[in-house]
This record gives sequence, C-alpha cells and structure tokens, in this order.
Amino acid sequence: MPSSQGKGRDSLKLSFTSLAYPELTLAEVLQRAVNMKFDGVELRVADDGVHLKPEHPIPRDVRETLRSFDIPVPVLSSYLRLSDLTSGRREALALASSVIEMAADVGAIGVRVYGGGESLSAEALADCYRELERMAGKRGVQVLVETHDVLAELPNIRALISNCSEVKFLYDPANVIFAGWTHGEAFNLLADRVAHVHIKDFIVRGGRRVFTPPGEGTVPLNEILSDLKSSGYDGFVSVEWERFWHRELPSGDVILPIYRDYLRRLI
Repeated sequence: MPSSQGKGRDSLKLSFTSLAYPELTLAEVLQRAVNMKFDGVELRVADDGVHLKPEHPIPRDVRETLRSFDIPVPVLSSYLRLSDLTSGRREALALASSVIEMAADVGAIGVRVYGGGESLSAEALADCYRELERMAGKRGVQVLVETHDVLAELPNIRALISNCSEVKFLYDPANVIFAGWTHGEAFNLLADRVAHVHIKDFIVRGGRRVFTPPGEGTVPLNEILSDLKSSGYDGFVSVEWERFWHRELPSGDVILPIYRDYLRRLI
C-alpha cells in the first residue's frame, strides 16, 4: 500500500480523527486517509469497537490491517478520564494499561485522556496524571490531556499546570473558545505543552455548537496555525469532524478534503 505522507515536508502534519467515519471499518478509514493523502489517522479506542477496542494484545486481524497501510497513527484517543483513577480504580488502570500498550505497538506518540471529575481538586488530577505518565513513560508513550469539559476552562488548566509542570496536552482550541475563552489566552498557557492538536470550526446556534467547513465559523484557524508554527510545534494537526456524535453532519468524504486543502494553505 503506498504511503500517504508527503515526502520531504518539514511543516506541520495533517491527520483526521476516525470520528468522521462511524459507518466505516478500520480498513476503510485507513484507505480514506491514503486516498486523500493525509499524513496520519488518529484512531478512537472504545468498548464499542469502532474503530479500535481497548484490548491488548491487539487481535491479529487488526494488527495485520494496521500493518498493511503505510500511514502513521499519531494518537490513540481513549475515553479514559484522570478522575477514573479515583473511582473504579482497578478498571481504570486496566484500561490505561491496554491503551498504552496498544499505542506503543502502533507507534503512536500518545494516548488521549480527559480530565473529568468536576469535584476533584487540581492536586488530585495531577496525582492521577503522574501515575498514568509513569506507566506510559515505560513504553515510550505520552499521556495527553485534552482541553475538554472542565479542562477547557483556563483557570482549571492553569491549576493543573501549577500542580503538574510535566503535563502534556492535546490542544483543542474550539473547545476552549466554546467555553468562553480565546485561543490567544489558552496558547499563552499551553504553547510549550502541546503534543497534539484537534482542529474544527463552528458557529453557535441556540446555545449549541454547529460544526462548519473551515473558515466559516468562529475559530481563528489562521492565527492558530501561525502560532503553532511560531512556537516550534512540528507534530500533527488532526481534523476532528464529529460525525460519530452528530450523524446529521456531512460525510467525511465531503468535508475532510475541504479541511485538508484549507489547512495545507496555512501550513
């Protein structure tokens, strides 16, 4: 299978999350990435098995599918929350171990986790992060906390950083903006802690997010990409088209090439 990666490209790399394709198999998602000439695919890992199930060793047929496509998987996006380590601890540690081992096996740089636990202190979340990071570090994998829910709020992000200087983030500026902050405010905090990026655009209608093609919403994509490059970030920018949760959205076949072309012009 020919590689989808642009040879000799020194700029940021583009991927998309498999959330765009709830209706497709893993092989079909990977084939789309190759056909569309993305540089990688970020894969969700969930108990429903779409597109990966958190199980290690990875089943042989899944390993063979991944191996047959010459395309990187930069991040495995789990639904583990840091707060899970304080309740249902045994199950949370088992899940963390499986996903970390899977990430190491597929060559991913990291595993996405959420913060969770609105009632937990920043100190408690920091302790949970350190425990997961110790596990992941042994396998050469990073734990990436997404700016999502309570950790899309700048005071909570700042408090976590204050209690855990080593924390790394999956930066989703759209989540931060929807929470009422600006990219500039967030990036001042996160610039040297970003290990992966989600990109999407949206407008607000009736108090809810409505996802749009790039450049048609409120997310300052040009500023975000410029700041990432200026900061020295050279990782993946991953288009997160959330059709898995919003089936009314256009197919990934329609929207992903639009995002790809728009972002290529910026990077």
